[in-house]
Amino acid sequence: MKTRQIPPLKALLAFEAAAEAGSFAAAAERLFVTPAAVSQQIKVLEQQLDIRLFERSKSGVRLTRAGQSYLVFIREALEKLRLGQQQIELFRRVDVLTITALPSLASNWLMPLVLQWMELNPGLQVRVEASHARVDFNRSVSDICIGYGESGYAGLNKELLFTDSVSMVLSPQLLATVAEPQSLEAITQLPRIHIDWGEDNDSLPDWEDWLQAAGLDIATSKAGPRFNLSSMAIDAAVQGKGLLLGQRMLIADELKAGRLVAPCEISLPLGRAYYLVYPKRTLDNANARRFIDWLLASF
Repeated sequence: MKTRQIPPLKALLAFEAAAEAGSFAAAAERLFVTPAAVSQQIKVLEQQLDIRLFERSKSGVRLTRAGQSYLVFIREALEKLRLGQQQIELFRRVDVLTITALPSLASNWLMPLVLQWMELNPGLQVRVEASHARVDFNRSVSDICIGYGESGYAGLNKELLFTDSVSMVLSPQLLATVAEPQSLEAITQLPRIHIDWGEDNDSLPDWEDWLQAAGLDIATSKAGPRFNLSSMAIDAAVQGKGLLLGQRMLIADELKAGRLVAPCEISLPLGRAYYLVYPKRTLDNANARRFIDWLLASF
């Protein structure tokens, strides 16, 4: 069938330009060709697809219903090609290392390390992308990602970073409102902040788990806020909005600065570890290999 053949790129570009401009003449100016050349490319496209894409008139051209539908797909396809061109340019920059990480991990744990690395290596740049999406290295310019758990990264290099744990923390101002600040039972009457990790909730210890580990039978407390980002939950805890089961790697600065305090030593490990994940092509970049070795040596 004709429609199974991919049309020439020139014809698709002419179609996109004519559809957006509303005339072959205006499309020709945009493409730096003649109106006759645009008309010929549209004719080639319509013949291959065996359907009319434009209604012609003296005032210009107008897309048919088929043309309107086809334009949606052509725009998407050409946009992907243009994005691919931009990414190719990024691959030329061996002095730029791109790392993708979960948003809260990127801001609360990774960024201080990245800034430290850049101070030690002033000629190199690190580009951090914060995303919840799993990285497809075949479509991404990322050199490395910090993955939560090992699943979904078959065939890639994986280096264990750490397994984090959660502890109950709160702001010192909120702790000062408790009549018996030495009593865990009294403290846990305060509102509790909740974190919703969606599909990963099964690996995140919750308040029921922590209270059971602490030997406390306190089913309810005042309702606290709920967030899908750990960084937002940490900010809420610093502002005194409730108790938080905070990840130790993410709240280290807050604990050190006294913005949060941990009234007891009870902690629970997360159900999965964090991994450094990267494809084989990353090792072709000597700067990337140096960063990987440096990061792993920091544990």
